[in-house]
Amino acid sequence: MAAESVRYGSEAGDDAWGATHLAAPPTGALPTAPAPWHVANPGWTPGEAPQVPTAFSPPEERGALPAAEMPQSEVTSIIVPKPIRGLPFDQPAAGRFTAPEEKKARTARRMRPAIWVLGVVAVIIAGLISYYVWDQNRPVAVSSQIIVPTSAQASAPKVVRGDLAVKGYLEALAAGDMEKAISYGPVGGGSQALLVPAALKASVAAAPITNINVPPADATASTIHAAYQLGTQAVVSDYKVVKKDDGNWQLASSTTTVRLSAKRSDSVPLVINGQTIGPVVELELVPGTYTMETGLPYLAYQSTTKITVNDLSYTKAISELPVDVTSEGKDALIRATQASLAACMDFQQLSPPNCPMTEPSSRPVIASTIKRELIVADPVSGAQWVVDSSDAAVASALIQVHYRISANIDSQTTTNGEPNQSWTARADATKPGLSITWGH
Repeated sequence: MAAESVRYGSEAGDDAWGATHLAAPPTGALPTAPAPWHVANPGWTPGEAPQVPTAFSPPEERGALPAAEMPQSEVTSIIVPKPIRGLPFDQPAAGRFTAPEEKKARTARRMRPAIWVLGVVAVIIAGLISYYVWDQNRPVAVSSQIIVPTSAQASAPKVVRGDLAVKGYLEALAAGDMEKAISYGPVGGGSQALLVPAALKASVAAAPITNINVPPADATASTIHAAYQLGTQAVVSDYKVVKKDDGNWQLASSTTTVRLSAKRSDSVPLVINGQTIGPVVELELVPGTYTMETGLPYLAYQSTTKITVNDLSYTKAISELPVDVTSEGKDALIRATQASLAACMDFQQLSPPNCPMTEPSSRPVIASTIKRELIVADPVSGAQWVVDSSDAAVASALIQVHYRISANIDSQTTTNGEPNQSWTARADATKPGLSITWGH
């Protein structure tokens, strides 16, 4: 090892520096062997760094140098951190190292609102219970003026089979009991103006329901066969029935819906079985007959407007409501037209007002000499009176007026003529006082 060390320090070292073309360090500058890790490198001693006093040095080292001062602006801008809410539940609001007493106080503060809410809820519940007990036990005065309706649904009969429901329905119609009849099933969504006792009684009076025969059916049958007589007409029909949730049976519907699509005049009322029908588009009907009336003395619906509902399968729409002039209306129109025509004949002008006379003259005539005379004495009585197609309130007739006219042009000259003209007389037949309007 000694030989190796000497070789490392002399020959080996000389050869190593020679290979680098650099000058070798002086003898003894490099150790002959690596020094232990805890022994300082020989040949070098670090010097002490000079200590220069500053304004931040201790007073004994600062000497006469003044101490450092922080600017006032920086002092005032210092922000002291505040406790942050929302820390983990195991940390107090003031910090992680807060005393356990503060944790308990914070938990108590959190519990107070919950206790307050529970108290309010308890008071509300107690109030509701008290009001319910009072409302159930308080005395109630029932006014004698209050009418409790006996609706069809409330008085629905208890029926254990479908055939019994159909039989009860037809028997109620035959007896004129509308309320009981419609209690055997739901009513459609149309107007119920005719679902009143008076309308049913008018139907029964015109065509009574008799000879009702409903054979017994199976307890689960949904179609029931029935036979009866409506007026003079024999009816054989099927009725649909359904079972209710309470186990009783009823008709699938106690009425049929009929559409009222006919053109109507605002001046001509529509009265069916004594009931005035307003501007509706659908009617709910039960089996029976229905007669249309105007309620006016001079106008009436034609007999073809009368309908007979044999059963609940009837759905034919009322698409036309033709109107005729009554006998009373014709007599009144004839009298009014005759009076108006006579006034036209007596009027001493060539063109009287409201008279379609065309008697032109190239020379002026003396009005007081004008004379007219009907060649056909009574052209009005045989006229045909009809209702206007565009307005059912207006009645009109075509009158053939053939007359003779004479007039003086001057004291020496006289002119004559025999016009033969077709005049049309019109009048509003809904008003009692008929006023005739003439036209061609």
